Amino acid sequence: MIRRRAVAAAAAVAVVAAVAATVQATGGAMSDAVRTASGAASPAPMTPLASTPPVLGVQYTALWDGVETADREQMVDAIAASGAGWVRLDVGWAALQPDGPNRWDLDWGVALVDDAVAVARAKGLRVLLTFYWAPEWATGGGGKAAHPSPAAYARAIGWVAQRWGDDVDAYEIWNEPNGKRFWKPTDAEAYTRMLKAAYPAVKAADPSAQVVLGGLEYVDLDWLQQLYDAGAAGSYDVLAVHPYPSPGDLPPGAAPDGTRYRFRNLDELVVVMREHGEAEVPVWLTEVGWSAHENDADAEVWALGVSDADQARFLYDSVRLVASRYPQVQGWFWYTVRDTRLGDVHQDGFGLTRADGSRKPAWFALRCVASRECADAP
Repeated sequence: MIRRRAVAAAAAVAVVAAVAATVQATGGAMSDAVRTASGAASPAPMTPLASTPPVLGVQYTALWDGVETADREQMVDAIAASGAGWVRLDVGWAALQPDGPNRWDLDWGVALVDDAVAVARAKGLRVLLTFYWAPEWATGGGGKAAHPSPAAYARAIGWVAQRWGDDVDAYEIWNEPNGKRFWKPTDAEAYTRMLKAAYPAVKAADPSAQVVLGGLEYVDLDWLQQLYDAGAAGSYDVLAVHPYPSPGDLPPGAAPDGTRYRFRNLDELVVVMREHGEAEVPVWLTEVGWSAHENDADAEVWALGVSDADQARFLYDSVRLVASRYPQVQGWFWYTVRDTRLGDVHQDGFGLTRADGSRKPAWFALRCVASRECADAP
């Protein structure tokens, strides 16, 4: 069972990570005050947008516990029907190569990825593969979030790119390395060493593949500067961030406030990239999302949910903002395709569809932006 759970990070969503002390207070009053100062979501009807990012995708939790082929087919059916053209598939290295550097679990871990990729490709969806969670042998027993040997990671992702190169278009090097849940300790120099080893390994196996910087938890400009200082620039084709808000019910248009917890911190991100000679490097938002659920009186502010209607509106407005304000942002991925059943009200409510597969208003909002079919959009 431990190996099975390592296929993909069942808690991959960025918003469950610990946030700064300034946003750990509970209650809705703080959120209400910020929302009032920042403005509410746009009340205008959802209509086709003049433009959208060229890459529109959805997180595809195909390898999580309890997910079978029929579930994968249901997920990709929902994604394809919306008009989104990409999936983001999180793959745990530990499940593919659990027993050492020279042995791959072809009968179980690799076979599951084979199936997940095949199901997505059968619907014409392109694949961004996120490769993380190290096996024990690669970290000296330090755990799946510990820093693996860069050489071992490079060999592994090179093998992955060789095996799935015909069906995978991009590889994301780890997930949220600035968050201790996924990269412990959060050492930018250690991550840069792994990134610099991984980049040529992917390119050697599949020269056409895009290498994506592991999506940063929030728009963390301080950690991005540490990456630049460590020499990371030039070892990725795409820079990725996860612009979740905190409080968790803030709309995407909320004004920057000097923290990393605003969607519109993308304003400063593109400035920082330009200062480091990366004005032409595409940015992908490899996780964007709001969780739809009712809030308890003592809810942490980062875990505040929104209504189904606001979830749909914020999805639409986030794409509208990206298209109109951030031409450098070329990719946008909603987290996630289907509500989960992890037992946490906030983690479980991010889906475009409910756990039974029925479509939420957010799915219709995605279809509006991706397919320009807005008649049923909320």
